Amino acid sequence: MFATPFPALRAPARAALLLCLAVPLGFGVLALALGQDANWDLRNYHWYNAYRFLTGRLTTDLGASTPYNPLLDVPLYLGATWLSAKMFSFLLGCIHGLNFVLLYGLGRALLAPVPDPNRTWAAAGIALCGVIGGGHLGLVGTSFHDNVVSLAIIGAMIMVARDPVDVFTGKTWHGYGRVGAAGMLLGLGVGLKLPTITFAVGLCFAFLLVAGTFWRRLFLAFWFGIGIIAGMSASYGFWAVHLWHEFQNPIFPYFNNVFKSPLGLQSGNRDMGFVPKTFLKALIFPLQFSFDSRKVGEIEFRDFRVLAAYVVVIATPVIMLARRAVSAAPLVETLAARYVIAACAVSYAVWVPLFGIYRYIIPLEMLAPLCVAAAIGLWPVTIHLRALTAGAILLFVTLTAWPGDWIRLPAWTDKMVEVTPPPVADAAHTMVLMVGLEPLSYVIPSLPPEMPVIRLQGYFTDPKDDTGMNRLIRERLAAHNGPLILLVAAWDWDAAKVVLPQFGLTADFTACERVVSNLQPPPDEAMRISLCPVTRTGPEQAHP
Repeated sequence: MFATPFPALRAPARAALLLCLAVPLGFGVLALALGQDANWDLRNYHWYNAYRFLTGRLTTDLGASTPYNPLLDVPLYLGATWLSAKMFSFLLGCIHGLNFVLLYGLGRALLAPVPDPNRTWAAAGIALCGVIGGGHLGLVGTSFHDNVVSLAIIGAMIMVARDPVDVFTGKTWHGYGRVGAAGMLLGLGVGLKLPTITFAVGLCFAFLLVAGTFWRRLFLAFWFGIGIIAGMSASYGFWAVHLWHEFQNPIFPYFNNVFKSPLGLQSGNRDMGFVPKTFLKALIFPLQFSFDSRKVGEIEFRDFRVLAAYVVVIATPVIMLARRAVSAAPLVETLAARYVIAACAVSYAVWVPLFGIYRYIIPLEMLAPLCVAAAIGLWPVTIHLRALTAGAILLFVTLTAWPGDWIRLPAWTDKMVEVTPPPVADAAHTMVLMVGLEPLSYVIPSLPPEMPVIRLQGYFTDPKDDTGMNRLIRERLAAHNGPLILLVAAWDWDAAKVVLPQFGLTADFTACERVVSNLQPPPDEAMRISLCPVTRTGPEQAHP
C-alpha cells in the first residue's frame, strides 16, 4: 500500500499512512509531556553499562552494577550525551511510537477477509488501542527498552501472519525460510534484552498448535528456533563469551545454580517476589494484577488489556463448541489468528512462573487488543455481534486505563544525566568504593576515569557470602596502596558503618563532599550523594 504514490491512495489508505507518521511523532510529544526520565534502572546500570563498555572498563571496575548486555544502552548513552534531554527524549518517544506502525501492519494481516475501508480503520483502531495501555504509556520516553524489543516481537509475528498459507501449507523450503528469518529477528531482540525469552518460547511453540501435519509443525518450530539462536548469537554472543570468560556463566549472575560460577552464590538470583505461589493463584493472576498492579511491579497503574485477552481466549473454544452447528465466515485470517492467539497464550504461560513482572509483558499488553479481535473474529456468531463485542471490549480497556510513573523529574535539565563531583586530590592513585542499595553507578562516568570502582556490597554481593567475588574484592583492596573514597547516598550511611569494618575500613562522614546530580536533586537530604574519605583501621571484622 505504501509503495503507491500518496495522491493516488484512497482516503482510508492516506489516513492510515498519515497515522503511521503522526502517531510516532505524537509519542515523541507525549514523552516531553510526561517529563524527563530518572528511573531506577537508568541510575543503576543503563547509563553506566554503556560507559563501561565504550571506555574499556570491563575489567577495571568490579560489581558496580549488574552486567547486562550493553548494546541497547550504547545508543542511549551516546544520544543522550550528544543531544539535549528534550531532543533525545522526543526521539526515544518516536521510537516507542513505532509499535503502532507494526501493530497496524499485523492487524491488516489478521483482518485480511475484511474489505477496505473497514479493514484499514479496524486495524488502525486496534493498533492505537494497543499502544495506549497503562503499562506502555508509563514507559514512553524511558530507558527500560521493553517497548523497543517489542518491535522485534511484533515484526516476527508479521513475517508469519502476512502469508500464513505459505508458512503452514505452502512450499516447504519457502515456509521454513520465512519462519527462520522471523526467528532471527526475534532472536536479535532476545539477545538485546534476555527477559524477551518468554516470547521466543511462545512464538516458537505456537507453530506446534496451529495447523499442518505433525512434521510440518515440528520443522516450522525447529527452523524458527534455529533463527532465534542465530539472532541471539548476533546480538548476545559476544557478551555471553565475555561473561563466560569473566564469570564462567554466560548470563551471570542469573541461574548460577545451573552454571555454578565460583564468583557468585549458587542460586538462581532471580526476583521471585511477583511469581504466584500456587496453581490457583496463577490461574487468577490476571484478575489480581489488573486490579492491583503492585502484584506485578513496583508502581501503581491500571490496565485491563491482558485480562480481557485472557477471558476472551478462554471463552472462545467454549463458544465455538456450543455453536459448532452454526456456520459463519471468519472476520480474520484463520491461520494467522490462531498463530497470534497461540503465541500470546504460550508467552503468557511461560512468563507467569518465570518472572511475573508486568514490565516484561508490555509487548503482550500491546498485542492483547489484536488477540481479542482475532479470537472474537473466529466466533460463529453474526458479523455485527462480533464487531460490537470486540469494539465494546476495546473501548472499555481504553477508557479504564491509566499509566504509572517510573520516576520523572519535576523539571527538564539540559542533559539527561548531569553529575558534578567534587575534585579528587590524587585521582590517579585513588580507588572508589560503593556500598548499599542506592543506584549510583550513573555517577561513575563523571568521576576521573583513572579511578577504579569496587562495590563491596549490593544486591548481588554481600561480605557475609563465601563467594569468589568477595575473595576477589578483598584481593583488589589488599593490592591497592593509594587513597580510598566512598561513593554513597546519605540513607546508606548506616549500611556503610556495618560493611566497611568487615574489610578493615572506616569512613569519615564528617568530611564528605557532595556530588551534585540532576537525577537526585536537593532538598532531599536523605538521598544526598557524597564522596567520603575512607581509611584502613586494622584487621577485618566478622560479619555481625
